[in-house]
Amino acid sequence: MAAGSTRIKELRYQVMLALYLPILLYSFSTFDLDEDTFAVKEVRPVVVGQENIVLGQPYRAKAYLTAASKVQLEAPDDRMSASGDSVLQMQTGNLLGEDESEKEVSYTALMQYRQVNDEMAQTRVRGNFTVRRPELVATSVATQSLYRRTLNQIRIDVPGLENQPLQLQTSTGQTVDGRQLELSPTGSNVAVQAYLPGGADRDPVFLGNKEFAVIDPPRPEIKVLNASGKEITSGDAIAKARPVIDFQIDPDAEFASTYSQDARYRIRSAKVSIRKGLAASEEIGTFDIGSGGKLQLVRQLRDAAAKDQLLIQLQGVVRINHAGEAIPVDLSDASRSFSFVLS
Repeated sequence: MAAGSTRIKELRYQVMLALYLPILLYSFSTFDLDEDTFAVKEVRPVVVGQENIVLGQPYRAKAYLTAASKVQLEAPDDRMSASGDSVLQMQTGNLLGEDESEKEVSYTALMQYRQVNDEMAQTRVRGNFTVRRPELVATSVATQSLYRRTLNQIRIDVPGLENQPLQLQTSTGQTVDGRQLELSPTGSNVAVQAYLPGGADRDPVFLGNKEFAVIDPPRPEIKVLNASGKEITSGDAIAKARPVIDFQIDPDAEFASTYSQDARYRIRSAKVSIRKGLAASEEIGTFDIGSGGKLQLVRQLRDAAAKDQLLIQLQGVVRINHAGEAIPVDLSDASRSFSFVLS
């Protein structure tokens, strides 16, 4: 009985094999499979790129499928280009208007890939990033203010665009290729605009604006020396026999160390008066002061007496700048007026 049952099972297996084996063989023959062929349950597009971009800095992203054979990448967005089978790139120079400082940019790309059945499939990949206008960084001795009619040397840097060429334009009409410029402003403020230079097929890209206040240099200090070279101040005595007064103008030490070409001073003349006793002062005259700063009054004081008061007011105090210009220095009456007693 057991032997008969086993025989029946073998006959049933042979019949099924004869029926279904040709069908299985035919099915496999319709696919060109090799050892690199595989099947996946789901194909999902992924794009990986920078989230924040400085205006003018190229945006780059890599797009791929979570599971697929070789991919063909296309960029229907005319702002973007595709390179190879995974790299997307977009130039960002024209993404912001001059009145915009930041914007979120979205894009779409197409990915085509071959399925196991040799048919082409297509899927979309989407991404976005934020482009922002960079902050201009000025490096100089005075980063916030510039000195009027003084040779100020400035360097402008743009973080994120260190390897890009720059063009600088000023509100005074000056244009410089590069990151450094020299300014000698005359007004109360000046602005510097930074651009990525244009070319035959593109316009310059405005990156940003940096404004500077313009101020006068620090006021100098006036020292007075007598004929012996000793420093004197108002109220001190000077010898009637040697009425030689030496006026020296010392620039602000920090200003002079940095702007030596713009820190030269000169006194053009001095108005001299004399007061005898309790009488009103009498003007003797206005006298030129040479480049050495000395005022000699030997002849003018020959009729003066001891204890007469000598009144001196300096006039025409100027600063000689890098261009050889004589610039009037605004000093108070008190700082340029002196009185001495003859002895």
